[in-house]
Parts: sequence; C-alpha cells; structure tokens
Amino acid sequence: MTVRKGGRPRASRDADLPGGSPRGIRDGGWDDFEPVAPAITGGGPGRRRGQRDYRSARFSGRGALLRFAVFALVLAGLVSAGLYLVARPIVLNGIVDWAAENRTALQLPFVSDIVRGQLGASLSDPVNAADQSAIVLVIGAGETPRQIGEDLVKAGAIADARAFVYQAIERDVSEQFQIGRHVVSRSMTVDQMVTVLIAPPVAPPTVRITFREGLRIEQMVAKLEYLEANPVDPTAPLTMNPSQFYQLAVNPPAQLLASYSWLKLPDGASLEGFLFPATYDVAPSTTPIQLLGMLLDAFASHAPSGLLELPPDEIYSRVQLASLVETEAQVDAERALIAGVYASRLDPKLWPTGLLDADPTLNYANDSVWLQDPAHTIPSWVNYTFWNPIKATGALSQVVFPGKLAAYNTYSHAGLPPTPICSPGAPSLAAALAPDTSQGYLYFLAKNDGSGTHAFAHTQAEQDANAKKYGY
Repeated sequence: MTVRKGGRPRASRDADLPGGSPRGIRDGGWDDFEPVAPAITGGGPGRRRGQRDYRSARFSGRGALLRFAVFALVLAGLVSAGLYLVARPIVLNGIVDWAAENRTALQLPFVSDIVRGQLGASLSDPVNAADQSAIVLVIGAGETPRQIGEDLVKAGAIADARAFVYQAIERDVSEQFQIGRHVVSRSMTVDQMVTVLIAPPVAPPTVRITFREGLRIEQMVAKLEYLEANPVDPTAPLTMNPSQFYQLAVNPPAQLLASYSWLKLPDGASLEGFLFPATYDVAPSTTPIQLLGMLLDAFASHAPSGLLELPPDEIYSRVQLASLVETEAQVDAERALIAGVYASRLDPKLWPTGLLDADPTLNYANDSVWLQDPAHTIPSWVNYTFWNPIKATGALSQVVFPGKLAAYNTYSHAGLPPTPICSPGAPSLAAALAPDTSQGYLYFLAKNDGSGTHAFAHTQAEQDANAKKYGY
C-alpha cells in the first residue's frame, strides 16, 4: 500500500466508468477508504460548494447534547418499563411461593401484604358460592398443609394451594389438621375449609335403610333401587345390586340358611317374613348377602322369647300368622285379638270350613301377578302401589289366580297361605306366638273412623250389625 504525501486525491479507477463519478473507496484494501470532505458554503480547501456539514449541525452545541440526553432517558425508561412488566410477576410470584410457607417472613407486614395481594380472590372468595355439593377429603398421616392444599385444588374445592397454606400459617394451625375423612364444598372460603379440617373428622359414611313393618320382599328391593338412584350422600352412595339382593332373598343359598339353625324353610320357599323390619345403617359397600345376614340377625334378636325354641315348622307357621296380623292391625292392643280370630278359624271345632277369609292374602297374590309380568322390571317397582284392594266383580271366593298363587285366595283355600305375605314386626310376632282367643271372637272389621281400630264379633249377625254401624 502506498501512502501519498498530500495533494488532491488521485482519481478513482471508477473515473473510467461511464459517467466518471468519483468514489470514496480505492483498490480493495480495508485502509483505502478516504471520505470525501464535504464543502462548506463560501469555499475553502477540500470542500465542495453547495454541500452542508450535517455532522456539525447535528452534534455540536448544547441543544444537540440536550436532545441526546432526552433520547437516552426515554430509551432507558422504555427498557426499564419492559423489564419491570416482564420481571414483576416473576418476582412477586417468587416472593409468594417463598413467603406463603415461611412463618418468619409473613411476620413482616409488607411481605404479608404482598402475599395477600397476590393471592387475591383465591384467598377471600369461594370457588362457587352456589355449589354446596359435598366433597370428601381424606387427610392421611404426615400430610403437610401444602399437600392438603394441592388435594383441595385437584378436587376443585379451591383455586390456589398457596392460599390454603397461607391461611393455615396465619391462623397458626399448620400442625392441627386432623387425620381422617372430612367433607367440604366449593361454597366454602379457604378459611372455612381450614376450620373444618382442624375439627375432628366425620364418621365413616353410612347409608341408612329403613324397612318398615308390613313390606314384602319386592318392596324392600324397590327401596334399595330407590336409594341407588337417589343417594342421600352422593359422595357415598349404596353400591349394592338390588337385583342380586332379590335373587338371594327368593332363592336363599344353603350356606346362608346353615348359619341359622332355627330357620328351616319349606322347599322352594323364600325368606319372606324373616327379613326383620327396622332401620339399618350400613356401609356403602355392603353386599346383598351381608344385608340379608343383618336382617336375619335382627329377626333373631327381636323374636319374642320362646319363638325360636319351637320346632322349625312351627316357627314358620307362626310367622305366617304374624304376617296376616301385620297387614290387618294398626293398634298394638288389637294384634293379639286379631291373631286370636285367625287362630280360632284354624280350629275345625270352631270354624269347620277352615277358610281364613283374609283380604290381604288376595292383595298379595294380585300384586304377585303384576310382578310376574316380564315388562315390570325392578326399576318399575319403585312407582308401583302395593296392597291395593283387589277389584272383583263377584264374590272373592270366585277370584282365581294362576298356578301356585291360587292357594293365596283364603276365601276358597283353607288354612294359612302357602308363605308369609310380608315382614312382621316384633308386636305381631308376639301376637302370633300368643293369640288371644279368650273372648271367642270369630269376626272383625275396621271401623273406618280414623282410629285404626276394629270392631270384633262372635257371630255373623253381630258382624253384619257392625258392618251396618260403620257404613259398609
């Protein structure tokens, strides 16, 4: 490279190009750049006329410096604002994550204010104030407030686990959460949930099943079906299969019967009459065979003294009689008298025909005909009305039922019905064990005056007079 000693710039090789425009780049080396000095009006060495020195105009003087300072400040502000907007949430969330579980940090008022401000509505408002459906939370041994909070978030009970932890620390109850089963709802605030979870846990869930006196097996099944579809506690519904319960009740397995030495059923007989009516609190997972065991155990526990010591066939006949008493009597004081009327009709010396003339046995048979229709599946039993009086156009003795049901017409078939017709309660069982025949009554009818009592008679003439008296 040659360094020239002054003088005018030598002509560029580009001068030979058409137009001959001078260029400021010579040869190809990095040091061959010689900027063309712009001319200042008025002439002068190395300046061209008509050109202005923009560098001087822009970067000289106090005004230029001031403008540059303003520009730098604005640029710095924009950069700082961008960093602030991006970093602030990260920084604040970091503070909340750290401080929400740090009691020492939360003792600093400004830190507590930051945490509370960041948690906002998740700390003060319920997830859904209108949703009071039960949510079951089971706290295990060794669970921390953070773990409990995360479980609540998974269940949809709260929005932020940190809110739960913060509230537990604020109330100084982090070590007081009770192991066991608790029930909360989305309508609760975080503070309300903390209150629930430090209280003693609720008892294990149970399903209450009430079988009243006088139900037949199919009505019990309908009750189970209803509970399945309409659980009192949706978090702990009864999981039993009503159809399976029904099959086991009408065809009890030998293994079940073997557990009860006093229970000897006739061939092909169901457990009708031996499923004791009472209220049972059972676990949601109770199986049909377990529930049947509970009902039979209750029968044994509530049977009147001496009943289970009788021969099995005698026990069965007493239960048959008790089921008739249960469907007729409404007042306990009359049960033994009603049992006495039927017991007297079973005595050939007192009632030669041996016909009990018991309306409930016809109603039982009539319902059984309806139940045998394949179209009437178990779900339809829930809405069926059992025990409606049979509608006959002629004498009840002329009503004929199909097959084995025919023997349930006690107006045309002598003796007790083939099986019990319902589940009798303890008072009816006691009445059947000791019927009151001392008055010699052979007839009775309901007074229909709202008292639930009956008018008793010794003769047909007295019965006819009572019928007239009470509006039959």
